[in-house]
Amino acid sequence: MNNSEEYAQYRKRRIAMMKKIIIMALVILIILPTVLCIILFIKLNSIQKQLDTVMELRLQQAFSQQVAADGKEQSMDGALYNENVDTQELKDKSDIKHDVSTVEKDEKLYSGKRVYLTFDDGPSENTDAILDKLAEYNAKATFFVVMKTDEQSVERYKRIVSEGHTLAMHSATHVYSQIYSSLDAYISDVSSLQDYLEEVTGKKPVFYRFPGGSSNTVSDVSISECVEYLEQQNIVYFDWNVASGDADRNNVPAYVIASNVINGVETKDDAVVLLHDTNAKSTTVEALDEILQYMADTGMNVLPITEGTIPVHHRISK
Repeated sequence: MNNSEEYAQYRKRRIAMMKKIIIMALVILIILPTVLCIILFIKLNSIQKQLDTVMELRLQQAFSQQVAADGKEQSMDGALYNENVDTQELKDKSDIKHDVSTVEKDEKLYSGKRVYLTFDDGPSENTDAILDKLAEYNAKATFFVVMKTDEQSVERYKRIVSEGHTLAMHSATHVYSQIYSSLDAYISDVSSLQDYLEEVTGKKPVFYRFPGGSSNTVSDVSISECVEYLEQQNIVYFDWNVASGDADRNNVPAYVIASNVINGVETKDDAVVLLHDTNAKSTTVEALDEILQYMADTGMNVLPITEGTIPVHHRISK
């Protein structure tokens, strides 16, 4: 083999090697970014989970600090957290039904959909803002309140009544372990709140909502016995068929609350909407603009619960 042939073979081997190197480099350039992207995605996902955990802890700490700072609401808000868990399970699996009232149905007075916005657990600092929003849209609502004896709360009870809203009962203490410990304890809780509200407003409340709903499973006393007592006292209880979601946690985004309410009322002719009125529910107040504007634009009737309102009842578990 002469030198020229050897050189030609050497050159072929070198070209072949260079081709392999180029191909390997191209493969690496293609695969490496993909691998890096996957690694980056995994790390970002891990960081997001850590951030979510931190934010949840901060929300819990903020809530604890708020409750500790306001001793007058501590027992109520503590029980409210338990209510979130109880009713969250019931929203999907409870059999919600209408019970026909013996009084005349108010659909004869109003055409179109009827929406009953109900606010539990007040009064609070947010009550005034809620009342201002309702007045702005010429809408009426129902407030299922607890017992508070401070001067500001008394004025809020009176304002609810004077502005044409319905003042209704939720419980005196909102502490499940006390309210539902026995039938006597339950009766005492209801009667004391009813007497107190009549004393401070001059008007006897006749509508009631069970803490946790009538389908709650935390009561040690039979809810059927409680219902029987209410009927004996001519007290009508109301559950709900639209949940706003503001009970899931504090600071639920206003647009989520508004969306839940709007989507819920669209499917019903008579919608009883569950909302909450405590100092921790500021985003509920923020959601009212979108909710009330939608009701106004679509011609829905936003009404207070009255004797002509058909009660919404959950299926009682016991």
